[in-house]
Amino acid sequence: MSTAVTAPVWGSRDAILRSVWVATGESPEWIAQRTDALLSELQAAFDVSYWRTSKDQRWEGSPEALADIVRGFVGTGIDGDPEPENGYVFSVAGAGPRVAPRIRVSAGSVSTGGRLPSHHMTVELREMYTGAITAEDGDIVCAAVARTWGPAMFALADDPTRSAARRGNWKIGIGYRTWISAEVGTVSRVADGLTASELAGGTLISAPDNWPAERVVAALTETLSANGLDEVPH
Repeated sequence: MSTAVTAPVWGSRDAILRSVWVATGESPEWIAQRTDALLSELQAAFDVSYWRTSKDQRWEGSPEALADIVRGFVGTGIDGDPEPENGYVFSVAGAGPRVAPRIRVSAGSVSTGGRLPSHHMTVELREMYTGAITAEDGDIVCAAVARTWGPAMFALADDPTRSAARRGNWKIGIGYRTWISAEVGTVSRVADGLTASELAGGTLISAPDNWPAERVVAALTETLSANGLDEVPH
C-alpha cells in the first residue's frame, strides 16, 4: 500500500535557498568548480538534462572551459562598464520532470561587502506542476549546498517566511531549513518542534514542513536568541 506524499507548505510559494559567505577575490576557477559540483548534485537529484546560463550557453566542458564561462560574467559598475574588482555575477538554470532549479551566483569581489554581502548564492526551486516539490527536495538541496559550497550560512524559505522574519543582509536567515557553519557559531538547543542535525561542518535546523510562516519565524527567532546567534561575523 503506497503512502501519499504531502507537499510542504513552502513548496509552491517561491522557495529559495539563500546562502552567504565571507571571502574576497575568489578566482573564476574556484567559482566554476563549486558551481559545477553543485549542479552535478542537483542534476542527479532532479533529472536535469542540461544547464544553460543566462546568455544561453551550455554549462559543460573542461574545468578551464567552465572558468572561461564564469569570466564572461564579470561584474559591472554603475555606468555599465566591466569592473573585474566587482567579481562575477551569473545564473544557470535547468529543468527536470518535476522541478526546474535555478542558481544565481555573485562571487569574486575584492570586497566582502558593506551593508550587503558581496558573496552570495541562491537556489530557486520552481515546480513543474502543482504539488511537485517535496520536503525531501528541500533536504537534498540543503545537503548539496552545504557539501559543495561551504558557505557561512543559508536558509531555505518562501515569501511569507521571509516577509515575516524581516531578516537580510548579514543576518542569519530564518527558514524551514537554516544551516549555520561551525565557524559562525554552534547550536546547543532549539525551540520546541524544531530539530537540529550535523551537516557538512555545520548545523541544520529544520522546522516542520506544515507549519505556517509565523510559527517558523517565532521558533527560529527563539532558537537564534538562545544560542547567541544574530549575524554572520564579517
